[in-house]
This record gives sequence, C-alpha cells and structure tokens, in this order.
Amino acid sequence: MKRLFYIPLLLILLLNCKKDKIDTQPDEIMKPLVGKWHLTETEETVNGKKMWVPVTLTTVYVTFRFDGILLDEKEMVGCCATKIYNINNTKFEVIPRAAVPYYDCSTVYCAACPSYDIEFNGNEMIISRCNSARSKYIRVE
Repeated sequence: MKRLFYIPLLLILLLNCKKDKIDTQPDEIMKPLVGKWHLTETEETVNGKKMWVPVTLTTVYVTFRFDGILLDEKEMVGCCATKIYNINNTKFEVIPRAAVPYYDCSTVYCAACPSYDIEFNGNEMIISRCNSARSKYIRVE
C-alpha cells in the first residue's frame, strides 16, 4: 500500500524538476555596455591640470558580460572586482547569473573599492576606479 503512495509522489517530484535556464538578457542599464572595449587613454595630472594621455605601450581590452561581470583580455575576472557600478549616475548591482572564471586570488589583498563610476556616451566609456586614474575606452564589438 505504501508503494502506491510513493509512486505518484515520486512522479510529482520528477515532473517538477526543471533544468535552470541562464537568463542571458542584460538589464536595460547594462545593455549599452555589454561587449568588448579597448583602453585608449588614461587621465593624468600634468602641471596641476588633468589631461587625457594616450595609452601606447600596451593594448588592453575589457569585456562586460550580459550580467555585468567585467572580464579582462583572458576572459577572467580580476581579484578585486567591485560588485556595484554607478552607470551614468544609476546604481547597478553586479550579480553573476552564470559561472564566473576567477584567477587564484588566495594571496591577493584587496583594498575596499565599493563601486566603479562608469560614464558612457555612444561608443565611448570612462571608468573611475576608487584611487586610480580614470580610464577611457572605445567600443570594439
């Protein structure tokens, strides 16, 4: 008699199991940033004035994933990545919706940087990261 009770219960449980689908649609605020970006200039202070200086010695690319994860050239997340972006003065919380490839960060000490300020206009983006110079990027893809 117990078997007759367990069989329908098992069927109900099996039918309710769904494979979780990953939602790869970016949020509206993130949509214009998704893709690959090339670092072109950094802001430096020269003679007391802030100036944009072209980056010529290295080629740096970053990629924003659909969920806001910021990846480097190797498609990895930096050890001290922030969880909040202020995109054109609108707060966006980065919540991974797929597996995130991290470097081994076990020996890295990260100073607190609660958020990045991101300004974008068309195919140009400027990122301000806490205590570092602002960086200007141009869209690649």
